[in-house]
Amino acid sequence: MEKENEVSGRLAEIVEHRRPYTAYVLGTKGKRLRVIIPTGKETTVSSGQTLLISRKVYRGLSRNEMLELLSEKEARREALKGEVDLPELWELVVDEAESFDPYELSEIYFGSSAADDEAAALIRAVLEDRLYFRLREDRIVVHSREEVEKLRLAKQREEERLRRLSQGEIFISKLMQGEKTEDIPEEIREHFLSALKDLCLFGNETPRVKEVKEVLSRLRATGPETPFRLLVKAGVFHEDENLELLRFRIPIEFPEKVLQEIEQLEERPVEREDFTSLETFTIDAAETRDFDDALHFEDLGDRYLVGVHITDVSSVVPHDSEAFREALRRIVTLYLPERIIPMLPPALSEERLSLRAGEVRPAVSFLITFSPEGEILESRITLSRIKVARRLTYEEVDRFLVEGDPFFTALFRLAQKFQKGRWQRGALAVTLPEIVLKVKSSGEVELERLEFTPARLMVAEFMIAANFVAAEFLKEHRIPAIYRFQKEPLERIIEPGEEDLVKAFLQLRYLVRGEQGLTPEFHHGVGLPAYTTVTSPIRRFTDLLVQHQLVAYLSGQETPFTTEELEQLLPEIEERQAATNQVKVRTHRYWLLKYIKHHYQGRRIAALVLESGERRARVLLPDFMLPVELQLPPGRTIRTGEEIKVLVQRVNPRLDVLKLALA
Repeated sequence: MEKENEVSGRLAEIVEHRRPYTAYVLGTKGKRLRVIIPTGKETTVSSGQTLLISRKVYRGLSRNEMLELLSEKEARREALKGEVDLPELWELVVDEAESFDPYELSEIYFGSSAADDEAAALIRAVLEDRLYFRLREDRIVVHSREEVEKLRLAKQREEERLRRLSQGEIFISKLMQGEKTEDIPEEIREHFLSALKDLCLFGNETPRVKEVKEVLSRLRATGPETPFRLLVKAGVFHEDENLELLRFRIPIEFPEKVLQEIEQLEERPVEREDFTSLETFTIDAAETRDFDDALHFEDLGDRYLVGVHITDVSSVVPHDSEAFREALRRIVTLYLPERIIPMLPPALSEERLSLRAGEVRPAVSFLITFSPEGEILESRITLSRIKVARRLTYEEVDRFLVEGDPFFTALFRLAQKFQKGRWQRGALAVTLPEIVLKVKSSGEVELERLEFTPARLMVAEFMIAANFVAAEFLKEHRIPAIYRFQKEPLERIIEPGEEDLVKAFLQLRYLVRGEQGLTPEFHHGVGLPAYTTVTSPIRRFTDLLVQHQLVAYLSGQETPFTTEELEQLLPEIEERQAATNQVKVRTHRYWLLKYIKHHYQGRRIAALVLESGERRARVLLPDFMLPVELQLPPGRTIRTGEEIKVLVQRVNPRLDVLKLALA
C-alpha cells in the first residue's frame, strides 16, 4: 500500500461483490485505504479490492466537491466503458504480449490522450466481460486464442443453461398446476422429465439433476415425493410404479434375439434312462406354471427310494446361447406381488421345459435311498426321461396327510426323519410364516399368510437331500461348481422346531450370512457338510449353471466352465443376486405398507414386543410378519414377548413410512 501522502486526494477504482465504483482516497489505515464512496459513506478497503489508483491528485476539496467529483467520474467512466469494443482490442493485442498495464492498454485503444478515466473504463469492461481479458493484480492479462474459444463455449453453455432453466421452470410449474405442456419445446420436456426420473430413482448430482433441483427450489417444491408426483402427472410413471425395477435396471421384456433363438433350440441328444412309467408327481402352489421338480416314492421294505426329478434345462439351453446369457442378466425368476418376471422365456419355463402332467420331458434324476431312520444310504444321479403322472397342490397333499393317506404319510414321516437328522448335525434355519401379496388388475392388494405346512416341509426336505447329493457328487468327481455354505451362528437362541416368533426374530440377528464359493464347506443352515443348489434350473441361474456342469459330466463331455471361469463369473452372479433380492424385499414392503394403509391406518392392531428400551422398542406386527420401530412415551415400559396393541398413525408406502403409537 502506498504511503498516505502519496495516495490521499487520488481516485481509486474499487470493486465490491464484482461491482466496480469510484472512491475518493482520504488516506490510509494500516494496510487499508480510507475512502469516501459515492453514497457519502466513509469506509476502508483492502488492496485486493483496489483495481486502480488515479495518477491525477484532487486535493483541497470539500466533502460536497468530493461527492460531485465522484458522481461526475462515475458517469464518465460508465459512458467510456460502453464505448469499449473488447473483441476489437483483443484482436489488436492478442499476439503482442501476455499482459498490459491498464494505462498502456487504454492508450492503445483510446489513443495517447487516454488517462485515468479511460484506464478505469477499460478495467470495468474487462471485469464485466471476462472473455478476452482478465485482471491479475495491477495488470490486464490477455487470454490466448485457445482460452477465448474455451471461455466462449463455456459462456454459450451457461447462456443455454439459463434459458433451459427458465423454460424448465415454466414447464414444471404447468405440470404442478395440471396444465397442458404441449407448447413447451419437446427437448425441454424430455430434459426435465429425464432429470426428474434420475432424481427420483438415484438422487445423484448429475448436471441435469442439479438443474431440476434448482427449478424445484425456485418453485418451492422440494418435498421428498415431488419428483415422483410430477412424473405421475406427466404420465411417465403410474401411481404404483415399481421404482426398484428401474433403479436396479432389471430387464422385463425378453430381447427379440432371445425369442427368435428359442424357436430354433433343440434338445441335445444324450443317452437317457426311460422313467416315463414311474408314478411321478409335482407338488406346487395352485397357480404355478413353471414346474421344475417332481417326486416319486417307493417302499422297498427295509428302505425307501425317493426320486427327485429335475427338468433338464441344460439339454435345451446351451451355455453359450443368448437365452443362457439372458438368464445370467436376470439371475432368478422374480415373483413380485404385481407381476412375475421369469428368468427364462415362458415358452421354455412354462411350456417346453415345465414338468407338466402327461408330457414327456428330459430330466436329471436323483435316486436317493433312505433308511427307515431317514439317513441317506446311497444315491445315484442319472439323465432320464420322465412323464409326470399327477399334478398336486400343497393344499391337496396337506389334506391327504390329515386324512391319513398311507402313501403320503410314509413320505412325510421320512422327510421329518431326514430333517431331524439335519437338526442333530447342527442345522439351524429360521422358518417363519410367509406373507404372500397379490395385486389384482383393479389395483386391490390381497394378502395371504402361508404357514410352513407338512406338504411344504416334505418338498423342501427332499430338495435339500437332492442338493446335498449333487454337492457330494460334484465334490467326489472334482467337477467345478458353485457351492453354498454358512458359518456357525454367533449364538443359538431358538431350538430346532421351536415355534416362538420372538425367539425366531431374535435368532435372525445371530445368523451368519450364507456364502457361495468354489469349494464345499459345512452349511450350518442345513446341517450338511456340502451343499449346492441344482433343483430349480428354471428359476435360479446358479442351479442352471451347476446343472450344466453335472449333465456334461454325466454325458461324458467336457464341463462348460472351468474353475477359473467360475471364479471370474461368481462376483457378477453375487452382485446380481443382491440386486434382485433388494428388488424383491423392497417391492414386497411397498405393497405390504399399501395394504396396511388401505385397511388399518387409524386403527388399533396387535403387536408383539421383540426388544424394548427406555424410549424405543422394536415390535412385530404378526399379521404381517413385519418388525417396526416404536417410540415409547415417557415413563411407559413394555417387556420383551409382551402382546400389546398399537395404533397405526401414518403410512406412506412411497416414502417407506410406518408410524405406530402405543394404543
